[in-house]
Amino acid sequence: MRTSIFVLTLLLISGCSAPQSNESHQQPVFDIAMQGVNPAWFHRAMEGVDYGIHRIETYGEMAADSSDLFQKTFDQMDAFNIKRAMLSHGAYKESLLHRQPERFLGSFEPDLSLDDHSEAAKIFEQDILNGKYAALGELGLIYEGIPLNTKALYPYYEVAQKYNIPILIHTGFSGPNPQQVLSPAFRIKTADPLLLEDVIIDFPDLKIVMMHMGWPFFDEALYMLGTYPNVYMETSVAIWLLNEELFNRLLRESVETAGSDKILFGTLQMAWPQVIGRSVETIRNAYYLSPEDKEAILWGNAVEMFGIDKQ
Repeated sequence: MRTSIFVLTLLLISGCSAPQSNESHQQPVFDIAMQGVNPAWFHRAMEGVDYGIHRIETYGEMAADSSDLFQKTFDQMDAFNIKRAMLSHGAYKESLLHRQPERFLGSFEPDLSLDDHSEAAKIFEQDILNGKYAALGELGLIYEGIPLNTKALYPYYEVAQKYNIPILIHTGFSGPNPQQVLSPAFRIKTADPLLLEDVIIDFPDLKIVMMHMGWPFFDEALYMLGTYPNVYMETSVAIWLLNEELFNRLLRESVETAGSDKILFGTLQMAWPQVIGRSVETIRNAYYLSPEDKEAILWGNAVEMFGIDKQ
């Protein structure tokens, strides 16, 4: 009897944290922004980078090679109950998809160097009909200095709207020293979420997901999120690269302004698989989110958007 009372007292003092933690880890997660990249490129690109928001301790340990990246990504997914994930970019995304097809969804990335996208859009449509793709993007227009309101990609948008396929589009954000590390054409101003208004007017039923919360154009992204019913926001990179206080302020404002049903969870682990678990825990530990908010952000919203079986 005394032992039972002692155990009960400990549980009350600790807030019954152990059972809550186990229950939260059973909650499924849908990560809409995973990549199958080549870590070797990141090892070269990140050499000497350790400043500003791009400090080494923020990123953590980089995967040694593609095999290491795959294994650690799978380990993180298992540990944090990530049941489904969208592969949005990377040379090895097809390899990941083939290894665990029951877990991953594929997306179509257009060749931005094309002068005319009409024929490629026809192929995209056929691939949708064949069940190959569940999304368009991530569209990294910023790396080519192409503004978000370009009409060059309209042939794909017509197809996406026709089949209720969401587009994932890079808004805001960059890597370190982007013109030298990423692309000479990189211009942050081209990824201002307000530029999406032209696309929304021309495609009023097209589901548009603003990747990375639009930061540093967060206020602009928040305006778009709260104004247009077909615009959504996604958390990747911002959730682990920005400091915790800043990210939580942005997420709280997003939920309070537009509702948790407009927010999708993503990590964009690139060559740093450990950010997957860190990102999941950031949402699970957000005191200002209700259990219903967390379920919607981590799972329910993506399940509804991509039309998959909730089981």
